Amino acid sequence: MSAQPALAMSPRTTLSVVAQTREDTDAVLAFNGRMRAAKAPVDFLLPDQPNNSHTLGTPPQAIEWTKFVVVDNDDEVRGGFLLMTQPAWLNGAIVEVANYQAPLSEGIVDPRYGMVGMHMLRYVEKHWPLTFAIGMGGMDRPLPRLLQAAGWHVRAVPFLFHVVRASRVLRELRLFQERTSLRLAARAGVLTGAGAIGVAALQHRAWTSGHGAREVRLERIEQWDDWADLLWERMRDTAIFSVLRDRAALEALYPLSDPKYLAYVARQGGNVVGWAVAFNTQMRNHNHFGDLRVATVLDAVALPGAAAAVASHVRRALAADGADLVVTNQTHACWIDAFRRAGFLNGPSNYLFAMSKLLSQSVGDAFRRIHVTRGDGDGRIHY
Repeated sequence: MSAQPALAMSPRTTLSVVAQTREDTDAVLAFNGRMRAAKAPVDFLLPDQPNNSHTLGTPPQAIEWTKFVVVDNDDEVRGGFLLMTQPAWLNGAIVEVANYQAPLSEGIVDPRYGMVGMHMLRYVEKHWPLTFAIGMGGMDRPLPRLLQAAGWHVRAVPFLFHVVRASRVLRELRLFQERTSLRLAARAGVLTGAGAIGVAALQHRAWTSGHGAREVRLERIEQWDDWADLLWERMRDTAIFSVLRDRAALEALYPLSDPKYLAYVARQGGNVVGWAVAFNTQMRNHNHFGDLRVATVLDAVALPGAAAAVASHVRRALAADGADLVVTNQTHACWIDAFRRAGFLNGPSNYLFAMSKLLSQSVGDAFRRIHVTRGDGDGRIHY
């Protein structure tokens, strides 16, 4: 029997991208139902709650989150995505950028809608030519492959980690359970203590980078203040590209009324020289971290001379708060160096950063001056 040709979308079918409203709810629920029935290989579905009607068309806020859906001419939803629009610092000027998040297309379960993903991407590129995406998993995932095919620049965001309790990490980290040789080595390390000794040797910088940290004092904060604006104005020119880290942006990204955000300010001689924000999460049978308590440094800004001290103090604060492992993703060379000096090691990264063609052209070869962290993506909501 000869192979059957793949079904194609009817030439009479048109696709429209619209902001999601309450009128789309039934169609979104039907879309999600089809995805479940087809056992779609995804970790999420489209949100069934529409945009707040009072926010559509109102004066822009520091950061806007808008849900979009793709509808055909039968008013059926065939895909959707979330767009986060915000001001950014690019080549010494404030510009409007978009963060493309959580795109989902019916094309992954029905080849008739294989072009929905590219249709969504082209819509975003047309209306927000300065767009980026972050997270996405490894390069083998559909979204990074689609972005590369569309001419976007995609690369991994460096992953750094510090082991606080080596025996627990060796026992719980899923990486050590996936291969027999690593599992045996980890078990031997736990039983003999050799694992803790080896980790301590690798992280020796953490015990030799404390001199500059003595002059910096770290304290927990419960609200952002005007010092965030002043620090950002002093620091923004060190980045060729970064979303704004002023007070308004921080209040939108990291609302400290939510107890899951742990925010710190660093002072030296009474002056604010940096800040950081983190999670400290008890995992439960996590795919990668098992039952470890994992602290994630989501974001940080500091004067160049204080960055290593801030990284070191935050690491110690999170360890004192019970973390078994402290992790972070950073792109800027200053922060990569700062965390390494604070005793962090490099690990394999599946956290990707993609830039649209225009954004990539604007950045050029200065990637190490991009300030993008886990706080810019969905990392702050998935823990």
